[in-house]
This record gives sequence, structure tokens and C-alpha cells, in this order.
Amino acid sequence: MKKLIDDRPSGIYSDQDGFFRSEYQIGARLVWVRCQHRRDCIECVARVDELLPEIFAAMPSAVALAESHSRTIVPEFWTKHDTSLREGSRMDVWGITITPGLEMAWFDISRNHDFDYVSPTFSKDDCWNDEPFLLPAFPDRHHVYVVRFRDGSLSAEPDLKG
Repeated sequence: MKKLIDDRPSGIYSDQDGFFRSEYQIGARLVWVRCQHRRDCIECVARVDELLPEIFAAMPSAVALAESHSRTIVPEFWTKHDTSLREGSRMDVWGITITPGLEMAWFDISRNHDFDYVSPTFSKDDCWNDEPFLLPAFPDRHHVYVVRFRDGSLSAEPDLKG
């Protein structure tokens, strides 16, 4: 796995809680290292490098929890998708905020851009496949935040951004 310590952050900024956030990118995901010590805190970045394998291993469970939570927020979206023949995850992790001192990670989970929403699909119950339909996309600002705690447990959090 890529080590953040070997890379330069694409940006560093302060958040409203007095933390410095160093931004990195691993593949298509953004990773923010959240530290209260100082800008460019090498110790916090090194600690995140130690935590990353566990955090990345927790992503499938975090996505599953986010989907379960999402089903309560946009049931009409999921009803249509559940009747579809289309397979694959509708959600994916966009970003991860990690506070190494607390050994906590916040997953920002939303639309999976690798999922094909635009091609017609058929109902699982339609044995003749003669009535294709299009699948809806998520509402524009639909995100689910899942927190991974120090003990490895996960919790879905409400979307505080509206």
C-alpha cells in the first residue's frame, strides 16, 4: 500500500475545530490526516501509514453499513435498484478523514461512479426481458458518513452538510 510519508500533501489547511488537515490522494480517494500538533506533522502522517491497512480493510463493511443507512433515507431509489438485474455496488468511499491520535476514521460514502446507471436493465422477475427500464441515480447531495472507532466498530452518522 502507498505510504503517505513518502508523498507530499496536495494541500494543508485548518478546520473549524483547530485541527490541521493534510490532504493526500490514494487512487480515486482523498485521505485527510487530521492533526492538532502543527502543519506538516510527520509523526501523525507516519501513524496514519500504520493505520491505513486496517482502515482500508474496513471499507467494504463501511460501504455495506452506508447502504443500509441509505435505504432508510432514499427507499424509492433502492426499491427500483432491488428489482433490477444490474449487479454491483451502488456506493463507494470518496474520502477518508483520519485522526491518528484517536485512531478514528470517517468515511465519506456516496455514489459509485463505476456503477452503470444509464444503460437499461430488466426486472429480475421478467423472464421474457421485454420491458427494460432505467435506474435512478442518487439525489445530488446524498452522502453517508461512517465512523470507524479505535476498536474497529462502525457507526453510520447523519449527513450534517444537509
